[in-house]
Amino acid sequence: MRPDFEVKLTHDGREWIAADGDFEVRGRTLKELDQNIKKALESRGGFCEGTQVKILMKFAHETLPDYQRVRQYMPAYFNRWLVIKM
Repeated sequence: MRPDFEVKLTHDGREWIAADGDFEVRGRTLKELDQNIKKALESRGGFCEGTQVKILMKFAHETLPDYQRVRQYMPAYFNRWLVIKM
């Protein structure tokens, strides 16, 4: 599956953040983040109504603590896909 849109996923201790360049969306939970991404894409435009938009959220692995028990996981384990019907 190829993404239509790719963002970097981080957490600042309070909120999840999906960002790429001038696009930044926040949410206290992943569910809220997903809903806010859909709203942001709808207001931004560029996608036809009824199409599916595939978003790849690549987790910023460098934000994890450098503990051996945490860093043993591959960065891709924390990535997320979101598919939104516009």
